[in-house]
Amino acid sequence: MNDHDLTRERRAVWFAARCLAEEAPALTAASAGALRAGLAARFATLRRAALAASRAGVPPRAIAQDSGLPPATVLQWIAEDRRSHLTANSG
Repeated sequence: MNDHDLTRERRAVWFAARCLAEEAPALTAASAGALRAGLAARFATLRRAALAASRAGVPPRAIAQDSGLPPATVLQWIAEDRRSHLTANSG
């Protein structure tokens, strides 16, 4: 994959993290159920973006930097993703 593609993937991670951070205060004004659902949806979007970036070849440290997540969280997500692919393909 070329650098342009990696930049696009990194931008998606950054954007998902930004949306989560910007929308969290508004979500806290909603009901507890709406808060949980809203945060879960935005967090899932961030996780998907991080995994897409990893699959595209973006290094975990760059994903952590772009997302503001701890590197350990990014590494855990990547490991879980790889395990799920191995399990799905080992039939």
